[in-house]
Amino acid sequence: MRKLVSLMLALVLVIGVMPMAMADDVYTIDCYWVGNGDNTAIREGVEAAINEYIEPLIGANISFHIVGWGDWNDKAINALQSGEKMDMIFTADWEGYMLEVSGGLLLPLDDLVAEYGAGITSTLPQTFLDGVRVNGVLYGIPTNKELCVPCGVIINKTAAAEIGWDMVRDDPTITCLADLEPWLAKYKEAHPDQYPYLMDGTNGRWPDEPWLPDSLMSDYGISMKMCPEEDGTFDETIYSIYDTDEQAEHIALMYKWGQAGYISPDQSLTSFDYNGTFGAGNFLAFAQPLKGNNIKGNEMYEANKTTEFEYDEITMQPKAVVTVHAGGSMFGIPVTSQNPEKAMQYINLMHSDATLVNLMLFGKEGVNYTKVNDQQVELIGDANWYGVHGGAWTVGNTMLQYVLTSEDPEKNALLQSYANDAVPTASLGFRFVSDNVVDQLAAVNSVIKEYASPLNCGTVDPEDPDMGLEALRAALHDAGIDEVIAEVQTQYDAWKAAQ
Repeated sequence: MRKLVSLMLALVLVIGVMPMAMADDVYTIDCYWVGNGDNTAIREGVEAAINEYIEPLIGANISFHIVGWGDWNDKAINALQSGEKMDMIFTADWEGYMLEVSGGLLLPLDDLVAEYGAGITSTLPQTFLDGVRVNGVLYGIPTNKELCVPCGVIINKTAAAEIGWDMVRDDPTITCLADLEPWLAKYKEAHPDQYPYLMDGTNGRWPDEPWLPDSLMSDYGISMKMCPEEDGTFDETIYSIYDTDEQAEHIALMYKWGQAGYISPDQSLTSFDYNGTFGAGNFLAFAQPLKGNNIKGNEMYEANKTTEFEYDEITMQPKAVVTVHAGGSMFGIPVTSQNPEKAMQYINLMHSDATLVNLMLFGKEGVNYTKVNDQQVELIGDANWYGVHGGAWTVGNTMLQYVLTSEDPEKNALLQSYANDAVPTASLGFRFVSDNVVDQLAAVNSVIKEYASPLNCGTVDPEDPDMGLEALRAALHDAGIDEVIAEVQTQYDAWKAAQ
């Protein structure tokens, strides 16, 4: 009898500690995600809802680290480089994917995908996976989204009507950026305390730039022509955009607009809140990569609006498919992850589980949004999670996402079909490996950071002897940009010959 009692007591003790042991086995996935600005109360509520759902599925919880666009390099990338514990990180070709790969900061994912990624490989078109491989190796899992993202402008239609412009989508009266100038002048006259032309001053892109936003090294101003010649062939010469007449003319135009008060003098600062300015409707034209059918404007409006206004878009670049668009939004697994298997299981759910996808995108039903029908939802203003994170284009499989009531119910299908008539560029699939010019790239990057943004945003006179365009050109050549260009051209020619 005594033995039986002892056995029962032991069993009670084992059962009593089981929940604690099981809880200890639940791994917390630290996910660094770009966003519009963290909101602790909303985020923690969404995390709790996600964790309640995923813990029985994969034995893990999620902890989001939402980092603002302007803080991404200082906070997220520095954390990655310093070796902080990190299990998932947003990455993109335009954000520094290749540098993260060449720096050994991201894990190769092929084996993890083979074991835990059935939901990825069964839903994500092979074009995306092949498009982000580096020397045949996968380091990031792309969002299943659009493959064509031409640049253009989002127009505040309410403001346009106020100044007498009956603007229509892809307005035929606006064929280039300079055509906006008369309307910018009218807006400035009507709103002398506002700045009508808005952009992301940190990346230097402009709506009708003639070169590729590609993986050639466009972050360093190294690119090639986007459009084919009249005979259908491509000019595949690689060059520094800062040595071109087109960039010089654009910089001169930006300075002219800056002097006229069309561009905020703070536009080049990483702290400048262009999303907030957009959401308040205090602009006329906002330079952005677009997705067709006014989708980009609608996404940004719903994420950032603080006042009501109408908007539409004007596309200024031809539709093209480039390497960078396959990798326009990805999640990678850093080498500092303590459980890459759990991270991959979570990413797999992002591509195959509609419940998780919509929890990540919109939050909890009845708390962060209300469901109107099987496809559409409405946000709950005080608990708007949709406006906190990076947006629908960063969340797994867009085909599993609900859409807002302000959006076309067929939005996600439209995104994927938008590239159907886009022209593949000559460099589609090429990726530059920077190992042979690491020092030169570091020096070039320092020059770009010092000179480019103030010039591209019109805050510095291009004729300034110390900080103007010629000073930038000289500094780039001193930093070794010619050696980088030669290395890119060598790798490109070898890649092309092997195709």
